Amino acid sequence: MRMGISSPLGCRYGAAWALLHLLVGTANTSMFPNRYAMGTCTLRKELEQNCQVKSVFGMNQTSGSFHGLFMKFGETNCVVSIEQCYPNTCYSFRDLTSQLPSGFLQLASNGFVKSFEIISGGKNANITKDGVSFIATSSKVRVRYSTVSCQEFYRYHGSIPLQTCHQPIEAITTIDTRTPNSLPCS
Repeated sequence: MRMGISSPLGCRYGAAWALLHLLVGTANTSMFPNRYAMGTCTLRKELEQNCQVKSVFGMNQTSGSFHGLFMKFGETNCVVSIEQCYPNTCYSFRDLTSQLPSGFLQLASNGFVKSFEIISGGKNANITKDGVSFIATSSKVRVRYSTVSCQEFYRYHGSIPLQTCHQPIEAITTIDTRTPNSLPCS
């Protein structure tokens, strides 16, 4: 007797094989977290406030926090529009992760935002471990950004006791201009 997929025995082995494949695939991802943690893009345009972005994960509302935006590790080539900006105005946001405990290599770190590039409507994007600054040249600024991977982040912040890669982290402040906390534009 030839066993094919249509036989009850073949279906049973096929289903068991598929279940085993599913369990092994799930076990590998949960037992060994991806230290590169490729995340989805979290920042979106905010139209209720001038020249602002919001995070799909929200803002830290905890008492005593910096009320920073939650972001994920490994966001790559994300494009977001920042609208209702005032032309020829310097805008910036601070990198909140620069205040976390770090190892001796902190000086080599560029911070949580790995790259920040103006696509249109702005100029002079400057990225440091303290944050990002740019000058708006029109009311709508389109930017492309990437964040560091989990591995890159914990290379500089290895003394943090609980290292999670697949959860959002309070990463940046909201966009600011002309306040004592603002970063300078070059």
